[in-house]
Amino acid sequence: MKKKIFRSLPLVVALPRMFVISAASAEEFNMQFVHGAANMNTAREVSVGDSIQPGTYPFDIYLNSEKIDSLSVTFIRNDNGVEPCFSAEQLHNYGIILPAPVAGQQCVDLKKLIPDGKVEPDITRQRIDLTIPQTSMTVVPKGSIPTRLWDEGVNAGFVNYNLDYSKNSYHGSSSASSNEYTYLSLSNGLNLGRWRLRENGNYTHDNTSGSHWNNISSWAETDIISMRSRFLVGQSSTSNSVFDSIQFRGVKLSSVDDMLPDSMRNYAPVVRGVASSNARVTIRQNGYLVYSTTVPPGPFAIHDIYPNTSGTLYVTVTEADGSSHQFTVAYSSVANMLREGLWNYEVTAGRYHDGTGGYNPDFIQGTVARGISHNLTPYGGVLIADNYQSAVAGIGSSLGAFGAVSLDGSYAKTNLASGGTKQGQSYRILYAKSLNELGTDFRLAGYRYSTSGYYDFNDAVQERREWKNGQYESDYIDPNDVATGTPGWAQTNNATYYSNVYANKRQRMEVSINQSLNGYGSIYMNANQQTYWGTSEKTRTVQVGYSNSWKGASYGVYWQSTRSQYGYSDNSVNVTLSIPLVINSNNNVIVSTTQLAHDQQSGDSYNTGVSGTLLNDNRLSYGVSTGHTQSGGQNSSANLSYDGSKGNINGSYSYSSDYTQSSLGASGGLVVHSGGVTLSQPLGDTFVIVKAKDAQGVGVLNSPGVKVDRFGYAIVNNVTPYRYNTIALDTEQMRPGLDIPQSIIQTVPTEKAIVRVNFNTFYGHSLLIHSRLADNSFPQIGASVFNSQGRNSGTVGMNGDLYVAGIAAGDKLTVKWGDGPADKCYLQIPAKLDAQTKTMGYQELTLTCQRP
Repeated sequence: MKKKIFRSLPLVVALPRMFVISAASAEEFNMQFVHGAANMNTAREVSVGDSIQPGTYPFDIYLNSEKIDSLSVTFIRNDNGVEPCFSAEQLHNYGIILPAPVAGQQCVDLKKLIPDGKVEPDITRQRIDLTIPQTSMTVVPKGSIPTRLWDEGVNAGFVNYNLDYSKNSYHGSSSASSNEYTYLSLSNGLNLGRWRLRENGNYTHDNTSGSHWNNISSWAETDIISMRSRFLVGQSSTSNSVFDSIQFRGVKLSSVDDMLPDSMRNYAPVVRGVASSNARVTIRQNGYLVYSTTVPPGPFAIHDIYPNTSGTLYVTVTEADGSSHQFTVAYSSVANMLREGLWNYEVTAGRYHDGTGGYNPDFIQGTVARGISHNLTPYGGVLIADNYQSAVAGIGSSLGAFGAVSLDGSYAKTNLASGGTKQGQSYRILYAKSLNELGTDFRLAGYRYSTSGYYDFNDAVQERREWKNGQYESDYIDPNDVATGTPGWAQTNNATYYSNVYANKRQRMEVSINQSLNGYGSIYMNANQQTYWGTSEKTRTVQVGYSNSWKGASYGVYWQSTRSQYGYSDNSVNVTLSIPLVINSNNNVIVSTTQLAHDQQSGDSYNTGVSGTLLNDNRLSYGVSTGHTQSGGQNSSANLSYDGSKGNINGSYSYSSDYTQSSLGASGGLVVHSGGVTLSQPLGDTFVIVKAKDAQGVGVLNSPGVKVDRFGYAIVNNVTPYRYNTIALDTEQMRPGLDIPQSIIQTVPTEKAIVRVNFNTFYGHSLLIHSRLADNSFPQIGASVFNSQGRNSGTVGMNGDLYVAGIAAGDKLTVKWGDGPADKCYLQIPAKLDAQTKTMGYQELTLTCQRP
């Protein structure tokens, strides 16, 4: 793989014969192979490390072994040789303390001002190491990246899509039917300057209810870097650090922790479950469909779910035979400590908006937290709305070896739709502790509402929505009335619960424990329970799982118990075994999987199958299985998916004596930018447009399946805002004649930026030239070679040999070893050159270098 390479500095690569290497001495030039006084001087300069000519070159800057900058550095010749030049302003920005007299100087002699300091260029790695004593440094947080390096990106738009089509046909003895379902999720965006405009929605279609478009959210946002803040207008949600999260339409100004370096600064839940067949998992929250996907048989863990707010996630797993089971996942966060001196704040004004109709009051909310001494973080907030007022005050504290805890108390006053006013208090404790030495991660979050008069804002809104005709009407999904084979998003099994009393929340407990068993596997337990005022019913979910591996095989046992507020309950046990059968030289794997399950609602089932991957980077995956369910009998299934450079596709098919189920899916992105339209894999929030002209087919390292298209563009997704991201082209995939002098570029995008990274590419011929002067001597070693456009294309090695790439036929190259008119000569490239092939990546020429 090529790294950033100076075409003026390939001496180490081009001239291995110039070094004599021994175990007892450092590398040095063997001067016996060098002829001529001028060449001897140049060789001596190279041998002692002065192997760069004065000029300006791109370098990475490291301060005390930590990267802090990337910029073009000017090298000048002085009494000490050729050294990099830094201005006083640059060094001041790096946190280096300089005496007042050097202020404004454009080239500071750092080693003279700080005798213990070091400036060490590493030409082969294109980095300069500055070693400065701490006494000469101001306090700069570790990992800080200068904001001037943050890239706001370019103006561009995109569409991110996820399309899923399924068809279910039932041909049982009693009746026959066929249903088709289509689900399309779209995330659209437009970046204009520092503004990011976003819109999320989905389209659904089924035989019964027809077609529907749901606009989930639309908003615009921009960073205010000087305030470490972000301003948003539109539809969004508040944070849940002080109050429970609220969905709204309005405006919000808030601090942004991601702008802080890692040293100064941290949750969306993982949805776990087990499927008995090719199953569809759908997740709802606050009336929204927030996720829908197909999973193969076995345990699954969904990491990329992004709830709109805290609160319960309702998960439905619909098996291939139409049976389904449901469970809930609680979503809340633990104590959020701040370092001393840091502020976090949020101010929101708008209208309550959770995707359902009815009462939507206006409100204004403000929260603040401040890190103070003694590892304390006091926090608080105020919320004022129509018919509702609330205040919170609390404090978080680090308990050292005993973990971290936060305690807060809330007061609320609520005007009820049923008449009268309620006032109450709530007290909350959050605790977190990791016992790394025991492999234990323990988190406890307990909510206790001490009086029946306390309503949180969401409860206060729901109370007014549900009060109808002198009683409360609560709509909910009845899992006992599931339409067979229907995806969760298409379910119409709504039921209504009537009561004379509104069941506001009373007490909630959450426990999460993950325990490593030191070579004997690991066990986890997640449990949550919510009780309510005015009813003995409760919502509860308990999950316990054990997993381990032995000689490549993995196995696990998983148990789950759920109960809803409206009387539904379910219990299930799953046992899984996975054995790898083949792992080849391309790291493709074939795995055999067996699963046994018992579910209170759907009965017993088993499934066994084989799955694997193909292609060099495992982009093609497949699976086949057969099994039996108590409700659907014997069944067989197959699935296939492919991750391509322009998008991903997948398909599955299931069959039994009673039904057939087939599905097709596609996901990806489409980016519209100044260079045209580029198709991609599914887009992340922040991504990079790679431009590399004439580099069609060249891959991007660490981005499987991503390749430069025929227009010279590619999209890279796995980038992190406000952090260094390395974008590297796989130069082993370059075609003959293509030259990419700098194949690695780093970028620091801001949140949701669409950054453009330009790789300079030169396509022509790759040539190994044996050059001589007219008097049969050789051009000076170390001389730079330039094409007719002035591009530095190579360096002369021993015996006049030089390698150049990206050279046009008929071009005239200039070989230059000094500033005088006689310190150069010219190489005329023939107008006709042999065609290049992959087996012979370059052509050899013998040319005379003509002096002026």
